Amino acid sequence: MTEPYQLTLGQMAQAIRAGSLTSEALVTSCLERIAQVDPAVLAWASLDTNAALARAKQLDQEPPRSLLHGIPIGVKDIIDTTDFITSYNSPIYQTHRPTTNANIVTRALDAGAIVLGKTTTQEFATRGKVSPTRNPYSAVHSPGGSSSGSAAAVSAGMVPLALSSQTAGSIVRPASYCGVVGFKASYDLIDIAGVKRMSPTLDTLGWHTRNVHDAAIALSLLSDWQGLQEFERGLTTELVVGICEDPFWTMAETATREAMSLARKRLERAGVRLIQINLPTGFEKLGTALDVIGDVEGLASLEQEWRHQRDGLSAGVQEKLQRAQTIKPEVYEEAKRLARTCDEQSATLFAGATCILTPSSPGYAPLLELIDPGDSCFSKLWTILGMPSVSIPVPLPGPLPIGLEVICPKGQDTLALQAAQHISVIFNQKI
Repeated sequence: MTEPYQLTLGQMAQAIRAGSLTSEALVTSCLERIAQVDPAVLAWASLDTNAALARAKQLDQEPPRSLLHGIPIGVKDIIDTTDFITSYNSPIYQTHRPTTNANIVTRALDAGAIVLGKTTTQEFATRGKVSPTRNPYSAVHSPGGSSSGSAAAVSAGMVPLALSSQTAGSIVRPASYCGVVGFKASYDLIDIAGVKRMSPTLDTLGWHTRNVHDAAIALSLLSDWQGLQEFERGLTTELVVGICEDPFWTMAETATREAMSLARKRLERAGVRLIQINLPTGFEKLGTALDVIGDVEGLASLEQEWRHQRDGLSAGVQEKLQRAQTIKPEVYEEAKRLARTCDEQSATLFAGATCILTPSSPGYAPLLELIDPGDSCFSKLWTILGMPSVSIPVPLPGPLPIGLEVICPKGQDTLALQAAQHISVIFNQKI
């Protein structure tokens, strides 16, 4: 028998609307699941079971507000919440309780969602102290960072939706490692007010879910996006997938190479036309440009902590900020200029393709003992260009999950979700 926590977000919403499932029963099921598996996974920075159950009982007395009505969710611990401490995984903020919710949390609550608690993050969602979270598939492997707890909580069946953020690869990479869907919206599509900033040029919100449809439901309620019905109608034109392996293919490990190979075979067998995408000159420098922008803007974002609470910053964050001090203003401006130039050229990448398919991570999740959340080389290029990205699991036989990401032009989030849904169905067809 299927337990409530095992349902997708869409199935939960349907059952609540039909009256066959109460929010109280759903929250109880998720909390029982958390009690069962989280001692080994450690996906939560904080939880409030009593408040969650009280809100569920209250919502059960109301008519459904939306598809998120009565649905339990997790919120990454860099996103402000008045009901929970927002610590950013920093000793400086262990008692920090914001006075207002982040905009995305307000929208979730207004839609009837129930915030169970805060999911773990890497320190300030950057290259600082890693979270204690373990990969649900293997306790000796990392779940990835910085959205460690969000990806792990969804993967382990604790919640159907967890809010996350990405400045380089913080949504896509953990999605790949934990075998879930990771959705990163187009830059600026989702209001980021109330989120601890690292880089105003790069920071983007998104989430982890169990399938692409759930990601689309969340987008329709947590932003001004109006594309859910269009998404549900599916693609109306031929799907042409651009395969992009540049410029970091040399970093791809065996698992990623096999995942791309399997993807090619399944797509071709399904009659999908594939074309090779070759990046224009200059695009290979975008990863370095992202690092420059992220470091310089990170120093500005953490100026207060750097000046007055430096001892509370981990060695990794201090290293990042020290490095930022050595970057000359003209180098920062050149990085921004390169990003603008490549953005202007990016339309040519999709001249003959509906979307681009590319790796989400170099390979399987690294061992936890390495204290390494993994390399974001395959995501940086698309993050700096502000493009929507959907990481989907590939059914590759192996010890751990692996994912690939679907990319579309900036602002084409509906198309990205449609293409990812179509490709995901093909990946999971029984052969």
